[in-house]
Amino acid sequence: MDNNKNKKDDGLIGGIILIAIGIIALMVTFFDVDIVWSELAKFWPVFIIIFGLSLLPLNKLLKSVCVVVVIIISCLIYCNEINGNENLSDEMTSEILMEEDVETQEFSSPFKDNITEASVEINYGAGMLYLNSPVEELVKARNISDQIVQKFYLEYEGSHADIVFDVEDDNYQVNNVEEVKSNRFDISLNQTPIYDFELNLGASELNFDFSEYKVSDIEINSGASNIDIKLGEYYNSTKVVINTGVSKIRIGIPNNSGCRLECESVLSLKDFDGFVKKSSNVYETSNYSSAENNIEIEFEGAMSEFEVYRY
Repeated sequence: MDNNKNKKDDGLIGGIILIAIGIIALMVTFFDVDIVWSELAKFWPVFIIIFGLSLLPLNKLLKSVCVVVVIIISCLIYCNEINGNENLSDEMTSEILMEEDVETQEFSSPFKDNITEASVEINYGAGMLYLNSPVEELVKARNISDQIVQKFYLEYEGSHADIVFDVEDDNYQVNNVEEVKSNRFDISLNQTPIYDFELNLGASELNFDFSEYKVSDIEINSGASNIDIKLGEYYNSTKVVINTGVSKIRIGIPNNSGCRLECESVLSLKDFDGFVKKSSNVYETSNYSSAENNIEIEFEGAMSEFEVYRY
């Protein structure tokens, strides 16, 4: 009798495993649910629960009902986790380059047609950062460093996407310029959404060409840095806020865009080509009131070199 009972329990467990595999296949096929293996691996306790149920002195029908309920609840939790907080760190591929002690991380996520707005937050230590030409994906990025390890998060809320790159461990020190240049972060985005950016950096070289993107807001917080950004005219209103230490800042704005500049800076060199001084800290282009596209720039820093040029 015991042998027959064990065989029945083994058959129950085997059947449940097949049911679980079948449910996963259905989710992928009909409900467009992504399979993220690290998230799926978190559900290993479900097998312990199922095994425990098979050992309880319950009749076969009740055991089966309990197991099916456990599987359904697990699937609902998984779907909610993936759709509500889509953490795509799994999609990072990591490989060691030819240079000794240099590691490459690559991140990407496909574009979804319903996304019309996106927020981009980048937290990075000392290094060189580049925003490059648009791509078909929502986001595509690469981090090359033997000091900085990035974590990638992506969350969707309706038609809005939140893209976050964060430093895994910021307890490191940079001693010279060569160490800054040894850390490099490149990012490209899809051209469709309207973006707002928040960049929190250490002593860095920032080269961000926004001219091919629709950008509503840019906030840059950095230490002593070399900042070179180029703004475009794909969006009718852009606000830029820059807070830095001792830095060299260069900003390009289109000739057809009107620009208003507010500069709270002490002991700094200023070169605002094509601007008219309106007050002690406020400058405007002649077409600020009449231009279809307007750019507002707020700068706060000390002992910096600040240039705004037209192109």
